[in-house]
Amino acid sequence: MELGALVCTARTPRCADCPLVDGCAWQRAGKPAYTGPAKPVQRFSGTDRQVRGLLLDVLRGTDEPVDKTLLDRAWPSAGQREACLDSLLSDGLVEQTADGRFALPGEH
Repeated sequence: MELGALVCTARTPRCADCPLVDGCAWQRAGKPAYTGPAKPVQRFSGTDRQVRGLLLDVLRGTDEPVDKTLLDRAWPSAGQREACLDSLLSDGLVEQTADGRFALPGEH
């Protein structure tokens, strides 16, 4: 069970659903508010997550497989773009057709 991701979350803890609630130090302390430093917000601009999304946007915007040149226009950094395309292929989110074009799974 992913307690930290599903039950014991910072914003909305679901203590009633937690199998460890009886031994919880936070509960015993009276559920104090967090007083530590502000958590840094993860940047999005320039991340692989952004590049993968841009590549998927290109494919979602077409009804047929696209040439690699169209994907190349989605992001200027060739190395990062290629790595992201490779990861999308590995994850099964993008497929390469027999003629070398790219498409979303099952759309060719």
